[in-house]
Amino acid sequence: MKRVLTLLIIAGAFWQVSAQTTSIEEAHGLLSEGYLEEALDMFNELQAKNTNNPEFYFLRGTCLSELGENEKAIIDFNVSISLDNQNADAFYQRGFALFTLGNSQEALKNFDQAITLSPKYGEAYLNRGTVQYDLGNSQAACQDWQQALDVGLTLAQALIDQLCKD
Repeated sequence: MKRVLTLLIIAGAFWQVSAQTTSIEEAHGLLSEGYLEEALDMFNELQAKNTNNPEFYFLRGTCLSELGENEKAIIDFNVSISLDNQNADAFYQRGFALFTLGNSQEALKNFDQAITLSPKYGEAYLNRGTVQYDLGNSQAACQDWQQALDVGLTLAQALIDQLCKD
């Protein structure tokens, strides 16, 4: 009897973890498909169950950022990074949100960290270049855009052609 009870407890715990994972995946699916309000509602419902899950905070932060709620997004990115400081995407997204709010210096630091963690992160080079350009550092911007192009982000070519004339 004790063995059956133990198996039922283990099965119940497994079901809870599976249900939680599925819910995060469902919310992520809604986010990916552009159903931002619905995804945010689902993330908010899941918050109590995911207090130590960096992916949860990263995804909800991404959703908030896409909704233009960058102050709230930064809070979630901060939690995500505090739980996993090796996630280049979290640094990238936090940098993007910071730049959107006008905090260029902090945005640069976050793009730098994203590139340190993932040296072929084309979008991080592209956006770091944009911040550099915005700060008046056109030479550094052009170098970043060239690096973005070198790692395969062809969108950078238009910026180079338009803004990096010798």
